Amino acid sequence: NDPLGRAQLLEFLKKEFSAENLSFWEACEELRYGEQSRIAEIVDSIYQQFLAPGATRWVNIDSKTMERTLEGIKTPHCYVMDDAQMHIYMLMKKVGEPGLGSAGLGRILTSLLAQDSYPRFLKSDLYKNLLAEAIIPPETKKRVFPFMRKQRHSSPSP
Repeated sequence: NDPLGRAQLLEFLKKEFSAENLSFWEACEELRYGEQSRIAEIVDSIYQQFLAPGATRWVNIDSKTMERTLEGIKTPHCYVMDDAQMHIYMLMKKVGEPGLGSAGLGRILTSLLAQDSYPRFLKSDLYKNLLAEAIIPPETKKRVFPFMRKQRHSSPSP
């Protein structure tokens, strides 16, 4: 759950005109794990932003998923958007992709891997710069006391 990595992915998705899918997924996660007292408010916000006719950040879900979601909204609960979230997940998922591991984005991207956008993100300068900043070779790290030598661990003698 890396905020920097998420921001970089969101920036890339904006250029790909797919940012609303990640934003929708995040809103559904907030609904699922957020405050129980705000469920009705969050459900309404998600609907208005992403699913309502003329929504400013509309996401494309199939008609059956929309019907189930609209029926569920009548009695809001923390799992009411699961079908719609799963639909977006399936649109964006690339089966078998391991995630970004070393950049700390694994959890997000395990649940949200773009079939089209994600491979392009991996080839983008944004991703390459993110990896370059995330991986610092040990030789570049300064020692607190330069006169101290790196300790070598030897195996105990028999």
